[in-house]
Amino acid sequence: MAASRSKLPNCEQMAFCPDCEAEYRAGITECPDCEVALVDALTPDNSVHDKSDREFVVLRSFKNSAETEMVFELLDRNGIRAYVRAGDIGIFGTAFHGGSVMVDERDLARAIELYRAYFESATAPLNKDLEDNQ
Repeated sequence: MAASRSKLPNCEQMAFCPDCEAEYRAGITECPDCEVALVDALTPDNSVHDKSDREFVVLRSFKNSAETEMVFELLDRNGIRAYVRAGDIGIFGTAFHGGSVMVDERDLARAIELYRAYFESATAPLNKDLEDNQ
């Protein structure tokens, strides 16, 4: 008669961090580095980092790195998947110090909405208003 296989009573399932994807022994419920609750298995639904195929498109190009970083940080704080693509070398060896903010094409509409709300708002002072206040 064949012996049936069963789970050993002392074997406990490992847990995983959905952020850094580290594996932890049973009994640990939170990742000490990321401070997030652990899960029984890593799946696309519970993983923090989206690893699906995606296409990045240019949101906007900027003349200097300060503007580029400001827009990137705005998007990052709002959960928009983005990165900064460094500027290219210009004509006659002059450097372009800005760059382009690239966003996941699935987030492009939201990124445009955030950019416009933050940088094209009607509450920004007009030059005439600045002159009147001097």
